[in-house]
Amino acid sequence: MARLLRPPAGADGRDPPSPPLPRPPRLRRGLRLVPLRVQAGAAVADPPGDKPETTRVFSLADRRAATVRAPDPAMRDHFIIGSSGGSLVTADKRGRMRIANPVTGEQGELPAITTIPFVNATPGGHHFVLDLQPLVQIRYRGQLESWPHGLLHPLHPHKYGTFTHTAGDMCQWFYRKVVHSASPRPGDYAATLLLNNYFGTPAFATADDGQWRVAPSRDGVEDAIHHKGKFLSVTYTGTVEAWERDGVDREFTSKMVTSMMAKAGHHRQCRKYLAAAPDGRLMIVLKNATNGANKDYYQVKVFDEKRTRWEAAKDVGDLAVLVGVNSSLCVSTTKHPELKAGCVYYTDDEIGKASLRRQGADGPHRLRGHDADSKRNVGVYSLRDGTVESIPELGDHLSWPPPAWFIPSFPW
Repeated sequence: MARLLRPPAGADGRDPPSPPLPRPPRLRRGLRLVPLRVQAGAAVADPPGDKPETTRVFSLADRRAATVRAPDPAMRDHFIIGSSGGSLVTADKRGRMRIANPVTGEQGELPAITTIPFVNATPGGHHFVLDLQPLVQIRYRGQLESWPHGLLHPLHPHKYGTFTHTAGDMCQWFYRKVVHSASPRPGDYAATLLLNNYFGTPAFATADDGQWRVAPSRDGVEDAIHHKGKFLSVTYTGTVEAWERDGVDREFTSKMVTSMMAKAGHHRQCRKYLAAAPDGRLMIVLKNATNGANKDYYQVKVFDEKRTRWEAAKDVGDLAVLVGVNSSLCVSTTKHPELKAGCVYYTDDEIGKASLRRQGADGPHRLRGHDADSKRNVGVYSLRDGTVESIPELGDHLSWPPPAWFIPSFPW
């Protein structure tokens, strides 16, 4: 069973775990928004003095960075695949997922991906094999003809069969994002794992269950947040759903809570992030909704409950939205003056594509239109005038590993 535990004291004779992270300069109690990346050893050209056991933290409030000790094992040489509240979710090269508070050192393992009945590890755990047919049966509630063969994935090799990933590729091409409940603690948490858009469905886990349960989702799930005690998700067609757990069979099912966005077919191919404003209004942030005409273009839709429809918002007032592999955040710039009002703070959240970019602009896996290490993978987009600003204090090597926005949570 997955639990969050205080690091043991090493009484079993093994080397004691790393102590909690020292606080970066001026990161006191209270909220500070920072992008954080785990240095991945040989996977990144580390600046002098950096090591695989360190984490680099950058504070937007102070425009300063600090290199601090990373808790072992949850954050050493790992990828960040989620961030909610004061905790991060990471994945390692064996496909294992962990949740950790990088400030206090509190951490624990999430359920193994093989708790999904149709995901199996090969001997030695070097590969994972996914049986597609039972996944399709669950996602479409047995309506196998709904599998979009050739629709979203024209290069789909076959309608059913198996899909194999190396253990190291799981966090790049199978896991998309993990969102967990607010303030998780030992014996009391819930999490949802969003699978890569090729598979397009969520899986849920709770502390009292200890396994991932894939949930049905005909339109697929692109992003999710935990809001007012529930998981909310946005489908590829721009509909928001709320998820509830059945008390008997422990399965999660969804209920539509908003109408579909207008021109849903047009927006199906662009990236969507779901966020909730401080006053509870739901927002969908669209990334590159101009069919590639503008690489760093963001648009915000706000749900009007009275009119029960989505409205375009060219200005979100004194709010700022932070999107990426983290749970999307919408915060008041009055309470967080370090942020610019009416802006989208973004980071790269496509780990698989980022891994290809880092292989070099002239390599065999070069992605057209993408620099090998583009600084535009972290930036600030103004909704008011469409301009993009970089954050030069972050330094180089921004694209690998992809960073995540993080709100430190300090014990009182």
